[in-house]
Amino acid sequence: MHTKGMDPQRGARLRQAMAVRGHRKMMALAAELEISPAALSKWAQGHSMSVDHACRLSQLLDVSLDWLLLGRNAPEWLQTDQLSRLELELLQHVRQRPARIMPLLISIVSEIPRRATST
Repeated sequence: MHTKGMDPQRGARLRQAMAVRGHRKMMALAAELEISPAALSKWAQGHSMSVDHACRLSQLLDVSLDWLLLGRNAPEWLQTDQLSRLELELLQHVRQRPARIMPLLISIVSEIPRRATST
């Protein structure tokens, strides 16, 4: 059930773009947009936003306004020939880790094929 101006899919697209683009903290993105964190939180739930705010968000997150608002013309990172959903989820989790553990993650992932072929 949708309330007027509410679109949960739009909110999901916003959250997805934030995660993929490395905006893990709503407060930081809200400050960059010069809005309250509560407003950004409402948009992430699917509440409506002004056209000006939608344009600014699409610019900051480097996604098309058409995709952000309507789900059309998906960004490259969502195209099926680019990344699978599992790869996208993994990428989102990796981007949330501190930079200091990246070499460890790379060594773990790099070791998997060697061990699989040496058995």
